[in-house]
Amino acid sequence: MDEDDNSRENSLENNEDESLGVFINPRTDFGFKKVFNNARMMMSFLNAVISPRIRREKFQVTSLTYLPVEHWGENESERRVIVDSRCRTSSGEDIVVEMQNARPVNFAERLIYYISYLIRYQMPKIKHRGKKDEKTPAWHYKLQPIYLIAIVNFPMIKGKTSKNVVIDWIRLMSMQTKRVFSKKLNFVIVDLSKFNKKKEELKTAEDIWLFTLKYADTLKECPAEIKDELFIDLYENILQTNKLIEEKMEAYSALEYKQMGLFTDYAREEGRKEGLEESRKEGIEIGRKEGRMEVQIQVVRNCYAEDMSIKRIAQLTGLTEEEISSILTN
Repeated sequence: MDEDDNSRENSLENNEDESLGVFINPRTDFGFKKVFNNARMMMSFLNAVISPRIRREKFQVTSLTYLPVEHWGENESERRVIVDSRCRTSSGEDIVVEMQNARPVNFAERLIYYISYLIRYQMPKIKHRGKKDEKTPAWHYKLQPIYLIAIVNFPMIKGKTSKNVVIDWIRLMSMQTKRVFSKKLNFVIVDLSKFNKKKEELKTAEDIWLFTLKYADTLKECPAEIKDELFIDLYENILQTNKLIEEKMEAYSALEYKQMGLFTDYAREEGRKEGLEESRKEGIEIGRKEGRMEVQIQVVRNCYAEDMSIKRIAQLTGLTEEEISSILTN
């Protein structure tokens, strides 16, 4: 073992809260932001996932700018859209990265809706009429490429042909000729549930990213097989739980609890779909609702402890202000 390995091992010792593990779970909202709000890490991930699949188009991210993740409709009656992360590359590609551990209702349709919002934001705003010096920019419907990368931990696309497809690339295509209709809209599904490589099998940056996203929170140390300095930095300086200050540790603990609730809901829903006995359906539904309420109670209390207003908590959770007040007083 060389000096680098020794220093790496020493830096991972003495984690104060063993219940959380040595490394942050990158699949939680908290862990996702820790990793992908770092421009170096985001560029590495994008290049690892996208570049090998469109070599002819010479896709390579060398710089990027983060964009707002919350988008409001044109008027109060329209729903808002919140994505996990959005950025634009120096060459103009608009990219959203979304993480989902449990299957939401109509998830494929949700991704389509997200992309529709990105298209909408590319359209130049019409200037106010009557001002001689203001002209609406010419557009002619020329779109910049849009990439929506969905990292999921469940088999979103099923079937024998996709059984071992970890990263699936979806574009508009002719069903008859199998030719691509447009390269501007790109859905990239990263299915962690289908990734089964062991640390001894990691060869590419893509392998290391998928392994890290799926297994980091179960590891005791950074795998010795990982030699790339960027990934060593990821494990040693970004993912370590013992580098979180107390307040952030508590916030992370709450999100871990919420994540567990989402997994429980998903497992119960999958069991229901696969045909559990009729006599058990009512009990499963009751348990699902009770489990969800426990998670909401914990989230409400943690948000309030972070000085968040009751009105804002209501917006985030979907609960009424009266329900939130009741939770906080009991």
